Amino acid sequence: MKHKVLMMDQVSPKMEMLSREYLNEQTEIIFCKNDRDREEHIATADVLVTFTNGIAKKWIEKAERCRFIQKLGAGVNNIDIEEASKRGIPVANTVGLNATSVAEHTVMLMLSTLKHLVQAHTAITNESRWLKTELRDRSYELSYKKVGLIGFGNIGKKVSQLLTGFRCDISYFDIFRLTEKEEEELGISFKPVDDLLKSCDVISLHVPLTEKTRHLIDAEKLAMMKADAILINTCRGGIIDEHALYQALKNGQLIGAGLDVFENEPIDQTNPLTRLPNVIVTPHIGGGTNEAMEAVASEAYYNINVFLCEGALSDVKNVVNREKVGSLR
Repeated sequence: MKHKVLMMDQVSPKMEMLSREYLNEQTEIIFCKNDRDREEHIATADVLVTFTNGIAKKWIEKAERCRFIQKLGAGVNNIDIEEASKRGIPVANTVGLNATSVAEHTVMLMLSTLKHLVQAHTAITNESRWLKTELRDRSYELSYKKVGLIGFGNIGKKVSQLLTGFRCDISYFDIFRLTEKEEEELGISFKPVDDLLKSCDVISLHVPLTEKTRHLIDAEKLAMMKADAILINTCRGGIIDEHALYQALKNGQLIGAGLDVFENEPIDQTNPLTRLPNVIVTPHIGGGTNEAMEAVASEAYYNINVFLCEGALSDVKNVVNREKVGSLR
């Protein structure tokens, strides 16, 4: 009898193809398009896989046969780890494999926000307006700017590497500080968050969403930023208090923001941030490139194949609740 893998999200044809390609012949995969599909198959699934939507407690409770959960990507904030651990279900993610894609997207948002790219494009294509004079007076170069990276994991490091070509003055904050030698080799300096906000022209966020980081950037923090600064977020939407950001942008406290992530996704079209001319939004696609998808799928389905074959975690990569379920496997 074949093992059943249940893809909880609606995914692209490319990811469907990769999923079938990387899973072994002893496994069948079911692709869910809606809750009806999930309800039909959840009780008989051996493995649950999620790409973007996450897996709530109610689904884990219904997954009577589930032995393993795999996230295609790094963020597991929308998977109920506590419930999975209570039931002895390992949860694994894929870390760092989309770092280049997200880092490139981050730098693209920096450039697009500083140079009002979307506003210029929309004015021409939708309004037949030529805003050469207006936008030229409000545009800035990225080169030589002071850039503050809040979070310096795989993605933060990649962003730093890309920015060296622009000869930016890069500072960072992370709860795990590098050694002085490492900082010197990378050409970066460590600063507390408040100092970054007060001194940098560009602030870019690269932290996981936890209870401690939720609304890390609130009205108080935004008020610390320079009036000619921009804010970039390609990590998780809940890091920013969106209402406070809207007020700051509307009142001219910042010159702009580039956002790939939001507190609620897909973003509601009534979200006032989407109506501001100095905000660029993208639909959480920073890590969504062909190269990143292939790398993520390869590691994720390696984990699934190994676990279903061996029934153990010894060769499974990036189990986020290993300590809690290790004794059960």
